[in-house]
Amino acid sequence: MTVRRPAAASARQFSDIHFVLLLVAGLAVSMSYGVTLPVLPELVPRVRGGGADVAARHTGWLTGAYTVALFACSPVWGAVSDFLDRRWVIAIGLAGSAIALSLLGTVSSLAGVYAARIGAGLVAAAVMPAVLAYVAETTAPERRQRRFAWVASATALGFLLGPVAGSAASALGNRVSGLDLVASVCLLAAVLAARLPRVQGAEDAAGLGPAIANSSVSLGRMRRALLLTAAVVFGITVAEVGLTLQGGPVGPYFALCSVLMVAMQLVGYPVLERWIGEHRLVWISLAVMAVGVGLLSWRAPWSPAVAFVLAASALGVLIPALAVRISSAAGLRQGRAMGRQAAAGNLGQAGGAALTGVLFSAVAPAPFLLAGAMLAVGAVIAWAKPEGVDGSSSAG
Repeated sequence: MTVRRPAAASARQFSDIHFVLLLVAGLAVSMSYGVTLPVLPELVPRVRGGGADVAARHTGWLTGAYTVALFACSPVWGAVSDFLDRRWVIAIGLAGSAIALSLLGTVSSLAGVYAARIGAGLVAAAVMPAVLAYVAETTAPERRQRRFAWVASATALGFLLGPVAGSAASALGNRVSGLDLVASVCLLAAVLAARLPRVQGAEDAAGLGPAIANSSVSLGRMRRALLLTAAVVFGITVAEVGLTLQGGPVGPYFALCSVLMVAMQLVGYPVLERWIGEHRLVWISLAVMAVGVGLLSWRAPWSPAVAFVLAASALGVLIPALAVRISSAAGLRQGRAMGRQAAAGNLGQAGGAALTGVLFSAVAPAPFLLAGAMLAVGAVIAWAKPEGVDGSSSAG
C-alpha cells in the first residue's frame, strides 16, 4: 500500500509570494509567444527572400506549427507533471523557451526558423498545465476561482508585453534584441520556479481539500468543459483574425479586448459568480459572446467596438470558469486535465484561424456567423446540463 505524506504539508509551505512566482511563469511563457509576432514577418525575408506575400504565408505557417506543437504536447507534459515534481516541469518549459528564442535570433535558414518555432512549442507546452495544476493543488476551493482568474490575466498581459518588449529592445539599437530580452525573462522565471515548494502531482494531495483530493474523475463534466473551451477560443480567434482581414485599425480593438478581459477576470467574474451563480453565469456568458462575435458579420461602423466589448467581457468570465470546472472534475490528475484544456484551446485557435481565412475569402460574414452559432449551441449545452448533474463518472 502506498503511504502518502500528510496532506497539509505543502499547503502550509505555499504562500502568496509563491503564487506570484507562478504568475511570473505564466507571464513569461506568454511573452515568449508574443515577442515573435512582429519578428517573424521581418525574419522570414532575411533567411528566405521574397516579398510580403512570402513573409505572410510563412508567418502563418510558423504560427500554426507552434500551435500544433502546443496542442500535441500540452496533455503529455500535463500527465508528466502528475508524476514528476511540477516545479521542475515548469522550469524545464521556461528554460527551453529561453533557448528556443535565443536560437531563433541566430538561425540563417528557413528550416532553422521552423525548427526553432516547433521546438519552442514543444517546451512551452509544459508550462501552463503544470502552473494551473500547481495552483489547483495548493489553493483552497473557495479561492481557486480567483486564482485561476489571476493566472489567465497574467497570460493575457504576457501576450501584450511580448511585442512591447520587442519594441523597447529595438530602441536600444544593436545592443540587445527583443528575443534576447524575453529569453532573459524566461530564464529568470525558470530559476524562480525552481525555488517553489515541492508538490509532486498525484503523490502530494496537499491543499486539494475534499472537493478534489477525494473525488473521482467526472468524464462527462470534463468533456463538456473541454468542448466549451475549444468553442470559446475558436470564437475569439475568428473575431480577431476576421477583423484583421476586414482591414482598418485593429490595434485599439485588441487593446480594448485585453483590458476588458483582465477587468472581468479580476473583478467582474467573482462578483457575478456570487450574484447569479456559476451555472447561470457560464451559459449567459456563452450567449453574450455568441451575440458579440455574430455582430462582426454586420459591417456597421459601431459593430466592431460593441462586438469586442461583448466578446471580451464574456471571455474574461469563461476562461477561468471553465478551468475551475475542469479542475474540479479531474480528481488527482490535475496536470493531465489542465494539459487537455490547453490542447482544447490550441485546437480552437488553430481551427478558428484556418477556417476564417477560407470562409472569409468566399463569403465575408460566414466565419462570424459560424462562430456565433457554435457559441450559441455551447450556451444551450451549458444551460441544459447544470454542473454537478452527471451520470457518467469514473475513478480513472
